[in-house]
Amino acid sequence: MSLTVNTESLREWFRSCPAILAANRFRVDFLNESPTEYALYATPSTLRYHENIIGEEVLDEIQVQNFIFASKEPYGADVTQNLRNLTFYNDVMSWITEQNLNRNFPTWEGGEVKSILPTLTPYVSQYGSNVAKYQIQLRIKYRRTS
Repeated sequence: MSLTVNTESLREWFRSCPAILAANRFRVDFLNESPTEYALYATPSTLRYHENIIGEEVLDEIQVQNFIFASKEPYGADVTQNLRNLTFYNDVMSWITEQNLNRNFPTWEGGEVKSILPTLTPYVSQYGSNVAKYQIQLRIKYRRTS
């Protein structure tokens, strides 16, 4: 499995979400200081193994990969702006749920995606006087094919 290829495939999949504006940058493992842009971060994920009948440790057929989807957004004392930021994340999470129901997933090198689900609700992970980094965590469950 190639984390590079799968991260790019996931980024392109997110690009089809109507809430994500095509005019905004969408990076990998990096967000600039200015709003509004998006990024995907690969996070540590436990590889699952089992012992086969001859005593070897082999990868389980079903694996999980975790990612963070994040964005830099305008932020501050303006309640309306901060609520818009949370509404954006609500829209993204609703879209992810819809894609799961329709089984519309990105291609996955070395496997077949079975589900993509948010595992943490949106929250501010960093903030300054006029910009904040909001994020959600995702769990991608996939069946290994190679």
